Amino acid sequence: MVKLLDIKDLVQKIAEAISSVLDMDVIISDCEYNKIADTKKHYDLEVTTIKDTYVLGKVIRTGKAVVVEGKEYEEQCIKCEGKDKCNLQAMICIPIQFRKKTLGAIALIAITEETRDDLLKNRKNLIEYMNRMAELIIGKVMEQEASNNLEIVKNQMVHIMNSIDEGIITLDETGEILYVNSVIYNFFSYDEDYFKGKMIREILLEPYIEKLVDENTSFSNIETSIKLGRREFHALLSGKPMKIGGKSSGAILTFRNMSDVYNVVNKVSLNDLSISFDSIIGNSSEVERVKETAKRVANSNSTVLILGESGTGKELFARAIHYNSNRKDNPFITLNCAAIPESLLESELFGYEEGSFTGAVKGGKMGKFQLAQGGTVFLDEIGDMPLHLQTKLLRVLQEKTVEKIGSSKSIPLDVRVIAATNKKLDNMVEDREFRGDLYYRLSVIPINIPPLRNRLGDVKILLDYFLAQYNKRLGKNIKGFERDVEDQLLMYEWPGNVRELENIVEYAVNMEKSKYIKMENIPQRIKKNMNEKEAIIITTIDSLEKKAIYDALRVYGNNYEGKINAAEALGIGTATLYRKMKKYEIK
Repeated sequence: MVKLLDIKDLVQKIAEAISSVLDMDVIISDCEYNKIADTKKHYDLEVTTIKDTYVLGKVIRTGKAVVVEGKEYEEQCIKCEGKDKCNLQAMICIPIQFRKKTLGAIALIAITEETRDDLLKNRKNLIEYMNRMAELIIGKVMEQEASNNLEIVKNQMVHIMNSIDEGIITLDETGEILYVNSVIYNFFSYDEDYFKGKMIREILLEPYIEKLVDENTSFSNIETSIKLGRREFHALLSGKPMKIGGKSSGAILTFRNMSDVYNVVNKVSLNDLSISFDSIIGNSSEVERVKETAKRVANSNSTVLILGESGTGKELFARAIHYNSNRKDNPFITLNCAAIPESLLESELFGYEEGSFTGAVKGGKMGKFQLAQGGTVFLDEIGDMPLHLQTKLLRVLQEKTVEKIGSSKSIPLDVRVIAATNKKLDNMVEDREFRGDLYYRLSVIPINIPPLRNRLGDVKILLDYFLAQYNKRLGKNIKGFERDVEDQLLMYEWPGNVRELENIVEYAVNMEKSKYIKMENIPQRIKKNMNEKEAIIITTIDSLEKKAIYDALRVYGNNYEGKINAAEALGIGTATLYRKMKKYEIK
């Protein structure tokens, strides 16, 4: 609550105006007996304090007006120690009240016989007049209170706008900058005064800004750059007109730093699928070699080309490379080049500006490369990318910039590219189905993932792993595979690789009712393939022995421990196994 003391100078001026008009003395006190105003005529000395025993004190205590016809008639005056130095002849004293609370009192004092007669004769009118003066003072109190509240609200709003992550610029109806929050001026290292009074057109001269100011047309999520001095602010910009009582009162612009946009993208870009190399199931020497290569290049910025049949886990390796690199806290963005129609692929990759083609969304759209800023973009099935887009992709890789469809602005990129394919790109280059220069740019670090049939010992590990996974997902408690089922699965060629194996285990766990998976719950296509493999074929003893050794190594693995187990299963010593492996050139 505002006190009279807060508007002391103003109250003094009111007192002086009353005194000048009526030719009488005026003294005003607040409710705490502080002298607020005094025209200094009724007392020979300076009034320094107001006592509660004074007439003013009585009025403040009771909240009731008092008329003093003379010092000799008023109890407070009779008892006053300073009455001999007081020139008071008569007085009207009224309370200053607001919301049923007394804020102080105002006293009109006659100091001559002539003014005493005027005061007493016109007491009714003067009381009314003094009440109006009290209301005037209350009005000033209310103004000050409103001004204080407005300042509080303003400070709160400034604090709120400075505490949010977005840059904010407010404009008046002509486009003049009224306010800039700390995000803007901190980024450019300019203080707020630098921006105040400038026209927004001096900083951003764009058609959508003109429409916002001149036509009150809002816009949202337009990617732009503000360049001041040596610094450039890359942001996602939105603008809305402000109206008060249906009349335009300016506009507000909000800027989202593109680095913050990329961070949001990162949080929603399937970060729950982040994996380590240890998460890739398998300990065969073939897989271990691939893991070692991938670990070695994880922190490199060079492009990686992952080659392998469908279902071998190319995306898993791509994710492991990203999430074990120094880019792991930034986005991992995937795009399957074979899954998106050719007409849409370019806009998905590179983005587009508003109005660049029929159906383009308002505000345009960022492409995968921009969304991956600071992180990794994974281009799966790169062999299916149309030739005309290969040219544009090559330029992005060479120049490390991207241009949206419908834009001539180059956006700098900090993105690592990992591509993957199950096609023979070198053959496609020879057949002119894939650009040779792009192939060499992509295959700086080629990684070949072996098919499951060549991963000795991994099938058993994968069967057990996926059985545990689907037991948990489906609420089952299947302990394993019956021996004949496991033997057949271990000997199967797995043309669909790990994806096919996972599919079979999921099907079997869904179908099986007992503790062990039976052959009847293996998909029919697999059993048919197995039966075809069982057709009688006459072959040599050496071929049978070589196949037995090879199959044992496939089951138990090609490492040291796997060879010991394989020898035991074959009924031969470890030294014999090594000798026969050398004989049959089994590596």
